[in-house]
Amino acid sequence: MEKEYAWFLLQTDLEKRYSGEYIAIVGNSVVAHGKDFKNVLKKAEKKGEEPFIYKVPPKDKLMVV
Repeated sequence: MEKEYAWFLLQTDLEKRYSGEYIAIVGNSVVAHGKDFKNVLKKAEKKGEEPFIYKVPPKDKLMVV
């Protein structure tokens, strides 16, 4: 999962494209996305590997970590 997270951090366009959605990443690609976590997980698990799933904050929200 570290590999997927590192790849995600380099993809600056993903936050714009998937604003407010869950995204599932396997390797170096988004394999599923949507607003419903269970559906995203179900689609991603069909790829056969454990996905890294991240909830992209909506554009109008600020995330402070």
